[in-house]
Amino acid sequence: MPEFQRSFVWSRENIEELLVSILQGYFIGTFLILDTPPERALFPFRTVEGLEKINSQKSPTDHPTIRLVLDGQQRLTSLFYVLYEPEIPLRNSQNPHQFFLRLDLILDGNPDDAVYGVSLADRRRLSEMERMVEKGEAIRFSLFRDSSRFYRWLHQEQRTLGENEREIVEGFYQRFASFLVPVVSISPEAGKENIVNIFERINRTGVSLSLFDLAAARLYLKGIHLRDLWKAFDQENKTLARLIKPEFILKVISIWENKEPRKSALLDVIDELDKEHFQEQWKLACYWLSQAYQRVTSPQGYGAFNERWIPYTTQLVPLAIFLRTVAEKHGGEEMYRKIDRWYWGSVFAQRYDQAVDTTTYRDVRAVSEWLDGGPCPTWLDSFQPHQIDLSEIEGQRSSIYRGAMCLIVKAGAKDFINGQAAVLAECQDDHIFPKAKYQHEPLVNSILNRTLISSTSNQIKSNKRPSEYLPLFLQKHGGDKERLQGTLNSHLIPEEAQRAMEQDDFSAFIQARQRAFQEEIARRVRGEQ
Repeated sequence: MPEFQRSFVWSRENIEELLVSILQGYFIGTFLILDTPPERALFPFRTVEGLEKINSQKSPTDHPTIRLVLDGQQRLTSLFYVLYEPEIPLRNSQNPHQFFLRLDLILDGNPDDAVYGVSLADRRRLSEMERMVEKGEAIRFSLFRDSSRFYRWLHQEQRTLGENEREIVEGFYQRFASFLVPVVSISPEAGKENIVNIFERINRTGVSLSLFDLAAARLYLKGIHLRDLWKAFDQENKTLARLIKPEFILKVISIWENKEPRKSALLDVIDELDKEHFQEQWKLACYWLSQAYQRVTSPQGYGAFNERWIPYTTQLVPLAIFLRTVAEKHGGEEMYRKIDRWYWGSVFAQRYDQAVDTTTYRDVRAVSEWLDGGPCPTWLDSFQPHQIDLSEIEGQRSSIYRGAMCLIVKAGAKDFINGQAAVLAECQDDHIFPKAKYQHEPLVNSILNRTLISSTSNQIKSNKRPSEYLPLFLQKHGGDKERLQGTLNSHLIPEEAQRAMEQDDFSAFIQARQRAFQEEIARRVRGEQ
């Protein structure tokens, strides 16, 4: 890579989309390449990111010619990352990822949802995928880098696939292994200045063709200006429009038309709807998505008072559909309670981490049946909140972390000084046992050691130990321990956790708060709030 290129910045989601495109045979753009002798290269260069982790002995000077990638760095580095699994973190993550192909979804005809990227820090999800690999229900993409390894696994090692299933899996492997990408090669004789200008022009204009672009082109033929519709939505819903993609609206429409919210189905819906019906559905989808957003972000709703605390923006699509269903049925408290149970269960079961379109469509069918008096969805009925280990949940990237913070908002999140409802917009996500004093504790950054604290309370708390700042909070509560405990309860800090704070017992505090969160999650999932 030329040194003027940016670093590898793609996220897990970007890589998953690339792999799905290749498996489906979609066009992924072109590569712009400059062939040059390494000793006379026009630009300083570096190897593909992660190569030194795999082969530190590899040197470009071993070859008479090297290929500088002027356009295609993110795609090529992503493929290297998937096949060789270098131990480097992806964007928005502190940990390396491994990528898996779900064979059960491939065989069910759902390749769009079959690619799973899993953080090495996500022990639960990683162990699930490793069990699927052992059972022959999934494979690592790293298996694809060596054809002899792949075919040895396919024909000798795995014992679960029948002949037809082996042919399907082999077909996807062949599609990946033989995938062709157009390459434009530039001669070094073009000159350094011209090459840089070409690179800059490509990166200014090289925007991939999205589903929205395809939809806009098809609808234009019907006299529907999709970009104008989105622009109007953006003007009326600034915050929401910044949070979601235009495709969210199209997915809601697709489900209302009894189609799955995946690319091919969305385009089919667009082809089938006439202008008047599409515009009517667009208007309704915009309205119910905004209603879903208000429910998620309201302290009286699901508590994500700031958009950064929304566990899954993708949940807005099924939530919008459920809210419309209940409104049109003039549903009562029981129906809304069912929606709430589905919402909290989905957050803490991390159902919208992967295979979002499939999960959305299944949830819409199952929950809609439930709202009509049918059975509770099986996954929700069997969900076990007490098996969730929140101790290792760190950082706002985790849906469980964000969901747990929303539970604190729902519990009341009172100010530690005055015992009144805290001004949430002015609160900070901070440690209860201060990191400065407890950085030796492995769980010091866990969600179990964090809550929403006002800036004034934080100034009093500072880096003091709990046994030092609790008496100051007690004084502000008129010395009434019961009233102080009421304030602590609003942060899911029960009495046994308070006693641990008084004794600066970090371990006992973490255990008590773990139980408090698990009990609160169980209440929400059972609909007992």
